[in-house]
Amino acid sequence: MEQLNYWQRLQKRRISRRNLLVAGGTVALGGATALVVGCGGGDSNGTSNGNGTPRPSGGPPAAGGDITFGRLLNVLGVDPHIDLTGLDIDLLLYSYMYSWDPIDEEIVLNNVAEEFEHPDDLTFIFKIRKGIMTHPGSYPGAAEELTSEDVRQSFNRRGTSITAPDKRFAFKIAGSKDPAMLLPALQAPDANTFKFVMAEPFVPSIREMANPTWAIVPAKVIDEYGLRLSQKAFGSGPYMLESFRGNEKVVLRKHPNYFHTGRPYPDTLTYIVITEGSSLLAAFESGAHDVNGSILNKREFDEKKDDPEYTVARAPSLFYPCIQYKWKAPFTEIRVREAINLALNREEFINTINDGEGQYNGPIQWPQRKWALPQEELRAFYPYDVDKALDLMDEAGYKDGFNTKMKIPKVTGATFIADAASLIKAHLEKININVEIDEVEIGTFIASTILPGNFEMTFFPNLPYDEPDRPLSFYHSLGVTGAGNWTNYTNPELDKLINKQSTQFIEEERQQTIYEAQRMILKEHGPQITLPNGFAYSARHSYVHFPFEIGQPFPPEILPWGSDLWTEEEA
Repeated sequence: MEQLNYWQRLQKRRISRRNLLVAGGTVALGGATALVVGCGGGDSNGTSNGNGTPRPSGGPPAAGGDITFGRLLNVLGVDPHIDLTGLDIDLLLYSYMYSWDPIDEEIVLNNVAEEFEHPDDLTFIFKIRKGIMTHPGSYPGAAEELTSEDVRQSFNRRGTSITAPDKRFAFKIAGSKDPAMLLPALQAPDANTFKFVMAEPFVPSIREMANPTWAIVPAKVIDEYGLRLSQKAFGSGPYMLESFRGNEKVVLRKHPNYFHTGRPYPDTLTYIVITEGSSLLAAFESGAHDVNGSILNKREFDEKKDDPEYTVARAPSLFYPCIQYKWKAPFTEIRVREAINLALNREEFINTINDGEGQYNGPIQWPQRKWALPQEELRAFYPYDVDKALDLMDEAGYKDGFNTKMKIPKVTGATFIADAASLIKAHLEKININVEIDEVEIGTFIASTILPGNFEMTFFPNLPYDEPDRPLSFYHSLGVTGAGNWTNYTNPELDKLINKQSTQFIEEERQQTIYEAQRMILKEHGPQITLPNGFAYSARHSYVHFPFEIGQPFPPEILPWGSDLWTEEEA
């Protein structure tokens, strides 16, 4: 019998706990390396150990030991509702409503939600699993059972957080942008039922609730600590925070009363921060780290894929590089924007930045094959033509060009960001645009450059999205936050299409709307230009076992991330 796709299944309005298929999210490489490291989505080009076959473990999973992860970025904080650089660690410290299968586009009821009912397009009802215990300790709510009120208070905290990357979902639950309206819209009729009725349909809501920022923080912890959880964590995930030095070392210890009995396997997980890439890789190769945290290039991947000492994986990177303009002169002139597009040699980006392996990106990145525009269409739209670009600059009144400043995130171990920025600068010099590159420390870049729109021009590797609504929202008048577009771009006709696709539950209809929106965006040549991207490569020592590899089919009945890791080496 043919399996129903996600959108068809949604019409059936009920998903039970038997749908334990796969876990989505940022796992093997860590979501906190958000701006620099690619993490795989499902794709037939995935590779494990060079041939697509997971290594045999040599025996059943073993309990105990420590797994040490290398880490390229400092962990600025582990408050899942506020900090973005610690999301891979937050996944281990907190429980979540459910996981997400990015391949089959299904929720995986392996966490807080035991059952999910969706009787109509607006109503969401979750049965909360009994027996999920918070971490032991001396804090309010310690060693207590998680309830629907914890879920309710967490959704309110996340939905009203000033730094939350996307508030549209919360706005649609509340029916208002007034933060005070969200909590009354969230219902906990009994200890094991969580419910809300949205003011309008929003198809991406299903995917959104599995986002690492929607962690369940106990209500008593919220009451006690408020916003003071950046270097503290009191959750119910498979691990507890033992020590935190975000620029050096973070240590997690197993939760002794985790609701999945017998898990997690390791006693501790340790993250060692080394922000210089070659030193981080050397530490991994010497055995100081069990799991690599540096950015591997294709040569380094190829050297390891046939070496039995290592387990490696390869998958299309969902992190995609993009240029954004502030919507003011000269970037409001479409001939200038088109000239910039023509001056960018995308093949050179693929060859020099992506090791010769890469594809063109439209508004939605190419690994989202169901939603992305065809490669032949993108390649035809994005020719490299400096002569035509110069003519357009002349017609627009900028024959002699202009000066502009391009802000980029400064990440010491991710040299490709600066390399790509230098390539952009070199390409635009050919049409007399002089680009001054301004490197900004990554935390400041997020808080003071991107979110407030404090730039003339910026370049950064954007976060990974396996749901098409989020990348489209960068072009919406309300932006990705739902509170305003930080580029100041607006197009009412495009807004209508982006709004329309977010309410279409029939996949084929939504796909056509998304294609139409992307083609409208292409003709605007901005305010965001998405450049090509390639593949992500991961590596670990083969005595460390993961439940799945990036880019590979996932096993049935997968547990929350971190629960199934194990190592053959003792601590």
